[in-house]
Amino acid sequence: MGVRAGIVGLQSVFWPNAFANCLRSICDAELVACADLDYDPNLIAISLGKTPAEYASTYNLQLYHDPVEMIQKEDLAAVCICAKNTEAVHLVEQVAPLGVDIYIAKPMATTTEAAERIVKAVREHGVIATSGTTERFDGGIREAYQRFKNGAIGELISIRALHQHGNINSFPDDDWYWEEAQGGPELSLIWYAADVVRWFAGSEVTRVYAEYDNYLSDRSPFMDNGKIILRFENRVMGSIDIYFSVDGFRLPTYEIELVGTAGAIRTQQSVYEGTLFTKDGISNFYRIQNNNLLDEMTHWVECCQNRTDPDLTIEDAQRVIELCLACRQSAQMHTPVTLPFG
Repeated sequence: MGVRAGIVGLQSVFWPNAFANCLRSICDAELVACADLDYDPNLIAISLGKTPAEYASTYNLQLYHDPVEMIQKEDLAAVCICAKNTEAVHLVEQVAPLGVDIYIAKPMATTTEAAERIVKAVREHGVIATSGTTERFDGGIREAYQRFKNGAIGELISIRALHQHGNINSFPDDDWYWEEAQGGPELSLIWYAADVVRWFAGSEVTRVYAEYDNYLSDRSPFMDNGKIILRFENRVMGSIDIYFSVDGFRLPTYEIELVGTAGAIRTQQSVYEGTLFTKDGISNFYRIQNNNLLDEMTHWVECCQNRTDPDLTIEDAQRVIELCLACRQSAQMHTPVTLPFG
């Protein structure tokens, strides 16, 4: 018998199906139920493409309105939360006292106060929690990380991360992603790159400067391109490129470039090889073609079973949210922002 799990919240374009498909593929997990939070089925259908009843039928799940009732009646050990970004904190505070472990669809919060409340609820009740997905489990990026940690390029001097995510028009017109309060790409996309640069740097950001603009997304209240410069406590320099205006041509979704004292590493999601540059010349390493969300959720399930913290701790997720918000403030004020931020 695997970890009995449920889905909390169905008003999402991507996450309910993604979580269900992953959990059904993990041998140590058993997805048995979902809770629609008693939302209007037609409202959920705008985002999800199906009503809660149709979703439950697709995955052979018991449908509930109340997540607390679902957890108690189904004797659940874990839940995946996928709701509006502003609502996740309330759901975590609702389910954590029941002792269930939690995977929160990123970004888990839209304010530093909400992120702090999530951390408090998780730690007070001793549950295993993380937020994602991240780039950490991408095959190429993980291979680059292992080579870096094994000393392939010496000490890290600088890191560049690119994240490209198509464009906002992939979301239905009436979906909540268009709401300014939900943070848009300034939280949901910066999240990926902000986490991965922290991971490689092994240090916290002390100062950030960001420039955002909207070039091609006329109906969007958000930026669709962003450039960010970061300085870490350990002197590593970093930069982030965000592209959310890509339509009609292909561009790598993830890209990482590390420059160290003895070499450099570069990897792109859309090609099969990463590249290592050292004094011995240029060599390539094979990029594993994997489902990084599946691998990340498998890791979370293992952590739930073993009672160990995930690769991305809930405190890590809090720091990433703080960095995303600092970047947004910098772009709004056209000035560097010092961290800690909040």
